[in-house]
Amino acid sequence: MEVKELQKEIVNFIVKWEKKRNSMPSEQNTFNHLVEELGELAREYVNKIERKEKYNEDELENAIGDTLMHLVRLAQLRGLDIEQVVHKIIEKEKRFLEK
Repeated sequence: MEVKELQKEIVNFIVKWEKKRNSMPSEQNTFNHLVEELGELAREYVNKIERKEKYNEDELENAIGDTLMHLVRLAQLRGLDIEQVVHKIIEKEKRFLEK
């Protein structure tokens, strides 16, 4: 699957999810969800090291997936194409690698 296809699939899913939850799409709401998912991801990494009995591999994977989905939605709300953004960054950073 191409990145553009994945971005479209994620956005379509989240749009349906937002409708089901009666949630208004906005950059701020999406950013808040993104930060919440990063918090869940951070919690699992802390659990993995400090609270092993609370660590859950499935929760870690879920947080990674949810983070990606909200990040893609945020990009879409800003009118950004993830593939173009990533290629732009790689091209910019290639100069650093060549030094």
